[in-house]
Amino acid sequence: MKFYQMSPQERRKELAKHGASLEPVAEETLARLNDMSENVVGEIALPLSCLTGAVVNGKQWQIPMATEEASVVAAANHGFSVFAKNGGVTAHSQRDGIYGQIVLEVGADFSLPDFNAHFPAYIDLANQEFSSLVGHGGGLRQISARQEGDLLYLLALIDPAEAMGANKANAILEFLAEKMQAEPGVKVKLFAILSNYPSQLTKAEVTLPFASLTKDGDVARGEEIAKKMALLSRIGQTDVYRAVTNNKGIMNGVDAVLAATGNDTRAVEAASHAYAVKDGKYQSLSSWTIEGGALRGRIALPLALGVVGGSISSRPDIRQSYSILGKIKAGDLANLVASVALANNFAAINAISTKGIQAGHMRLQTRNVVDLLEATPAEKKAVFDLMTSQHKYGETAAKVFLKELRGR
Repeated sequence: MKFYQMSPQERRKELAKHGASLEPVAEETLARLNDMSENVVGEIALPLSCLTGAVVNGKQWQIPMATEEASVVAAANHGFSVFAKNGGVTAHSQRDGIYGQIVLEVGADFSLPDFNAHFPAYIDLANQEFSSLVGHGGGLRQISARQEGDLLYLLALIDPAEAMGANKANAILEFLAEKMQAEPGVKVKLFAILSNYPSQLTKAEVTLPFASLTKDGDVARGEEIAKKMALLSRIGQTDVYRAVTNNKGIMNGVDAVLAATGNDTRAVEAASHAYAVKDGKYQSLSSWTIEGGALRGRIALPLALGVVGGSISSRPDIRQSYSILGKIKAGDLANLVASVALANNFAAINAISTKGIQAGHMRLQTRNVVDLLEATPAEKKAVFDLMTSQHKYGETAAKVFLKELRGR
């Protein structure tokens, strides 16, 4: 029997024969996971964290984040704490639709003007066939085409309503492609599939007076920090080495919310990095500038998100995230994701501009090191305090401090 034909339990036994040590998983959980993917042998769990102080568009939100990296949650929390003191984040999501692409091979007798004339009829036909999507406020919005030699490239804009819409878009595209093959001069369909090209653009911005950038409200010191943050941001617009690291930090927060809400992290990552190069060179997705005696932060992200469909309703771990969020529309979720991205970016650039980013990272990493010690909770706390106060990190330092404590 081939591996994919085995039950999850049989696969686990097969791996055990080769020395694999798998974590215990409840049988009902394993069965549910097996319905979701292929060759399932277990599960990987992530901590589910929650931001409680996020003010976006005048409303306070509780935002779930799924990540194993404590610094990501801490950074978002810090960013939002500063934002909230200044009225929070203003965000807007433009949800015109997602793109789908059809490519057809055509012959010498093909007429593009004649083909274009049929687009209104194709739109009506598709929306009749997929009337359930239209009933939810979505549907096929427009079709455009360009011809390059014997290839015809069609771009369809599909409004997925409150869903991310990949499966529905693919179904619409296949339906259209099948009908279009009957057009004069069309030879064969090469493919019909969703494109992850940037769409559903969401923008978020925040304005921070200089005084709010310091704990004591020192305006002069705040202005100094703001100028350095603006300079770092400018470097991210011109230097690709800084830009890609800046954007990675942004996506830390984005991916954590997407993972918690059952959205497609890979699609958003691909679209975001394509958007970062829209002007011909790779740039930061965010910008920080000095305007009117304050620091102004802006970010724009292509966020094709959904709050229904896919695995959202079938996964209990995802449903709990929506119980945290409350009833929410896809546009609101996109606003929250962009705001988290801005908060994470603020925290990173602010740290670089002040105390440096490594100190916070090392403090959080020390927790993981100490947690692995074979020690009592009291001993772990004492070791953690010694490591952070003396700025000595790593497994070796932890063991040395534990030995010293026990020697006393």
